[in-house]
Amino acid sequence: MKRLLATLILLLTGTLVLCQCSREEEHSTVIRIGCFPNVTHVQGLVARNMWRHKTFNDKGWFENEIPGYTEEWYTFNAGPTAMEALFGKTVDVTYVGPSPALNAYAVSSGREVRLLAGAVNGGAALLVAKGLNINSPADFKGRSIATPQLGNTQDVSCRAWLIRHGLSCPLEGGGDCRVAPTPNAMQLQLMAQGDIDACWTVEPWVTRLKDKAGANILVEEPNVVTTVLASRVGWLKHHPQTANQLIAAHKKLTQWIYEHPQEAQKHVADEMMHLTQSDENERAEFEKLIKSAWNRMTLTDTVDVAGLEQFVKDGQSTGLLDHVPPVQGMLYTPAPQPSTAAH
Repeated sequence: MKRLLATLILLLTGTLVLCQCSREEEHSTVIRIGCFPNVTHVQGLVARNMWRHKTFNDKGWFENEIPGYTEEWYTFNAGPTAMEALFGKTVDVTYVGPSPALNAYAVSSGREVRLLAGAVNGGAALLVAKGLNINSPADFKGRSIATPQLGNTQDVSCRAWLIRHGLSCPLEGGGDCRVAPTPNAMQLQLMAQGDIDACWTVEPWVTRLKDKAGANILVEEPNVVTTVLASRVGWLKHHPQTANQLIAAHKKLTQWIYEHPQEAQKHVADEMMHLTQSDENERAEFEKLIKSAWNRMTLTDTVDVAGLEQFVKDGQSTGLLDHVPPVQGMLYTPAPQPSTAAH
C-alpha cells in the first residue's frame, strides 16, 4: 500500500511538473534561436548580429518583426548537437543542415521536428590537399577525408558520394578510405600538417582551406540543400501565430540580405569574429573571406522537398538513417490567421 501510494505521488508530481512546464512554454515570450558560425547560416548570423547590436530601436530583427517577443541566441558547431538542443528544449527554432534534421525527424517517428523554411543551397565542397595526386574517386583509396561531425550534412554527402563511386567507408572504420569527423576550426591545421588528405566542408571553411592551405576543389554541389530553418512541434503547438510571424520575418530577412549583400557581409563578418573571439586586426581578412565565400551560396526561403528526399536516400545508403516517415509530413503548415471579421 505504501509503495502504491508513493508511486501515485510520483506520478502526480510528474504530471504537475509537466503541466507547469507546458504552461510556462505556452506563455513564454522568448524565442530561443540556434545557428552555426558558418557563412551558410547567413540569415542566422545577420539576425544574431543585429540582435547583439540592437539595430532596431534597441531590438533585433526578429524582435522588431514580432512585437511582444524577445530573442535569445545559441551557437552550435554542427547539426547533431543542434538537434540535441531542440529535443532538450534548449532552443525553439534553429538553422541547421538537412541531414541532422531528417535524422531527428526519423528518430522521433515524425513527431518532434518540422521545417519552417529553406535558407541556403550550395556553399559546400570536397577539397583535396595541395600536391596530392587525387583527381577521381578511385584515388581516395587509402586516404583520409575530414567532415565536420558524424551524421552532419557534409558527412552524409561525403559518405554517399564515396559509396556511389564504389568505395567503402564503414562507420566503424576500415574500408577503402577513412572518413574522420573533425571540427571545422581544426581542418586547416590538420591539412597543413598532412594529417588529412581531403575535406568535405562548408563555407567559410571551403574558402579558408583553398586560400590558406592551397587546397583544390574536386567536388562542388551548388544546388544541394545546405541549411534549413527547423523547429520543435511543442513550441509550434503553443505559438502558432508567432510561428507564422517568424516564417514571414525569415523570408523578409532573406530578401533583405539578397538586396543588401555588402551590408549583410559586414554583419556576418562581425558576428563570426565575435563567435570565434578574433582580434579586431583580423576584420579585413574576415570580410575578404566572407566576400569570397558569398558567391558559392544561393539564398532561399523555400524547402526543397526533392533535395530532402535525396538526403534520405544518401543517409540510408551510408547506414546513418533507417526508416524515415514521408518527408512531406516534415513541412510545417502555417496556422490559419485569426479572423478579423466583426462579431
